[in-house]
Amino acid sequence: MSIICLTFLCLCLSFALALHIPPHNCDKYFRYSTVDNGNTFIGICTAPLVPTLNFYWKATFEVQEYHGMFLSALQPYPNREEAGISFLKGEPVQAYVRFVNITTELPKLYSLILNGNELCSNIGYPLPRTRASAEHHMSINLKRGDSSQESTPNYKMDIERV
Repeated sequence: MSIICLTFLCLCLSFALALHIPPHNCDKYFRYSTVDNGNTFIGICTAPLVPTLNFYWKATFEVQEYHGMFLSALQPYPNREEAGISFLKGEPVQAYVRFVNITTELPKLYSLILNGNELCSNIGYPLPRTRASAEHHMSINLKRGDSSQESTPNYKMDIERV
């Protein structure tokens, strides 16, 4: 009997400790994910395929009530090198933000802006709330390499954070 009660208690606690993931209405350009074996939550922003080498990101998030710091800086996803390789392959450029000091609910995406164009937005929480934004400028510099031996051009690429 005590094993059944203990199992029931653990099951109830696991539901009580679950982290709430708010709806964000932006499936095409944003998703929540985890890193560090599921210990850290991140938000991944995906750019539409556009003919540009400059990506000016601004992501704004909200949490209910008053809250201290809950966002890291935006960074290329999964890192600078792989983001550049993805770009050269014709895949969308991505950036991510880490959510810090989160206990019960992930921050809600309020707006996502790329190069001055709002990709998506959501209705904010009622007051009291805390809103924070993270911005990132990613510039991709392509340098044409020596392609005299090859039929296709060879490019070197640098991604710089501005």
